[in-house]
Amino acid sequence: MKKHFCFAFLSACLWLAGAQPALGVSKEILQIMQQLDTLQQMLLTLQKTVDTQRGEVRALIAQADDSVSKMKATTADLQKATEQNLASTNVRFDAMTSQVQALSESLEEVKARLAKLSDQVAQTQNIIQTLNAAAQASAKPATGGAPGAADAKPAPAVPDADTVYKSALSSYNGGQYQLAVQAFQEYLQYYGSTDLASNAQFYIGDCYYNQGNYAQAVEEYNKCLERYPNGNKLAAAQLKKGYALLELGQKQAGIRELRSLVQRYPNAREADLARQRLRKLGVAVPGRGGR
Repeated sequence: MKKHFCFAFLSACLWLAGAQPALGVSKEILQIMQQLDTLQQMLLTLQKTVDTQRGEVRALIAQADDSVSKMKATTADLQKATEQNLASTNVRFDAMTSQVQALSESLEEVKARLAKLSDQVAQTQNIIQTLNAAAQASAKPATGGAPGAADAKPAPAVPDADTVYKSALSSYNGGQYQLAVQAFQEYLQYYGSTDLASNAQFYIGDCYYNQGNYAQAVEEYNKCLERYPNGNKLAAAQLKKGYALLELGQKQAGIRELRSLVQRYPNAREADLARQRLRKLGVAVPGRGGR
């Protein structure tokens, strides 16, 4: 653009110079032309300088872009490596946590087995003591008394109530239901009128229930309900009787038993359980207080 302008200006000056009549090329015009030529050379030089600097700037920008790209790639590699290390660390930590949890569960299982073994040992010791006491009592010869007294059988030793009950309850809690039934029956044989007699009868029914013998369980729960009308296991016995009837396929009888329980003991915990079971069976039943 500037070059074209210079040429146009020079042409105009030549035209003006040619317009003067026979005066020739004046010195002023020659000087102007020289100056214009010099100016043109300067402009060309300046243009070259600008082009050179522009190329250098472009080269610097390209280098900067290349450096930024390399930095981005390096950063991405570092991030990827960090994520991989973190993932590996998390995996190891999870594995260690699982191992610790497994060890804890194993320890708890060992403790439970030891406790169960201790209960079994205590039960065995109690049974042995009871048998030894009975054997010693039967081995003592009768002395004095009426004729023929020596031939009479001595009365068997009565086991301690607390010992028998605790032994039976320990067997029940340890899942040794047959042994628990025998011990509870022995308790009822000697202490059938005590406050814990209804509990013993209930646990006998519960032992059969837990073994899946629901028919026998119903019979034993009935004994608890009928023989101990003032016992503290009435609600529990009626609840489990209802469950047992349902397990036997006697749905209507089971529903009647559970409804009766709710009516007799509306605020008992067993009544809440009975309501839950009835609702699962699709039976409408009022909540506490008739709500």
